[in-house]
Formats: sequence, structure tokens, C-alpha cells
Amino acid sequence: MITSIAIFTGLSLGALILGYVMLVILPVSRVSPKVLRTLEWVCRLLVAGTFVWAAVGKLHDPYAFAVSTYAYRIVPPEVATVTGIALPAVELVAAAALVTGLFWRGGAVILGGLLLFFVFALFQAILRGIDINCGCFGKESSPVSFWLIARNEVLVVCALFPLLMDARRRFSRDG
Repeated sequence: MITSIAIFTGLSLGALILGYVMLVILPVSRVSPKVLRTLEWVCRLLVAGTFVWAAVGKLHDPYAFAVSTYAYRIVPPEVATVTGIALPAVELVAAAALVTGLFWRGGAVILGGLLLFFVFALFQAILRGIDINCGCFGKESSPVSFWLIARNEVLVVCALFPLLMDARRRFSRDG
């Protein structure tokens, strides 16, 4: 258990450092606005693409995804069943919003929030010794691990970066 917490802490610190660089240092550094805008779009496409890939995998077999959701032992079977059907749709709509620009801020917040919940779900499964596949991409999912937690933490940073850049642009216009 102590080793699990140490690994989680180390990977989380790495994600925090990456987040600090992307969310605090880059925006106030002398990096050109064009580079920041490109990085913002790379983040948006990375997060949206990941969620589209995940949703498509889950849509192929919603029942298997519902079973995978229930295996985390967080929600009752009824909620897992609804999640198996609804979550891929939410992921697709939020990813489309993030890429198209239509309600993109909401898409970024929803996807970032989902990623944070996934970090929690993965970590509690590891701590409780639940040996399952993550269910992230349907049948092509991998076993729950700290690497999946680290991946999700990096994706959280990527979901937040466009929001921060937008807030920065708005503040500089209004300020």
C-alpha cells in the first residue's frame, strides 16, 4: 500500500510539474502567441481525439462497458448500466464541442472533470486491489495501473490549457 501511494505521488508530482510549466510558466514567458495558440490546438485535438477513440470503443459493446464500470465497485448495477449507454455519448458530444468551438469551454470542463473522476476511480481500484481492465477504450482496454493515472493527469492538464489561454486572452483585452 505504501508503495502504491509513493508511485501515485511520484507520478502526480510529475503531472503537477508538467501542469505548472504549461499552465503557469508558458503563458507568461516570452513564447510567441502563435506557438501558444498552436499548443492550445494540439491540446484540444489530443484530448478530443482520445475521447472520440474511447467513445467509439465503448459504443461497440455498451454492455461490456457497463460491466467494466460496475467492476470498479463504485456504483450500483443500475448506474453502471446507464453509464454504459450515456457516457460514450457525453464523451462524443464534449469532444465535438472542444474541436468545433461550439461550446468548447463546456466541452473542456466536462472532459477535464471526467478525467479527474477517472483518476479517482483508477486509484481507488489499485488501493483496494481490484484487478480489472480500465474499460477506457472498450475491448482494447489495459489493466488498471499507475501509468493510466499519469496519462489521465496529463490529459487533465491538456484540457485545462485552452481554458487558461482563453482566460488570459480575455483578461488582457478587458484589463
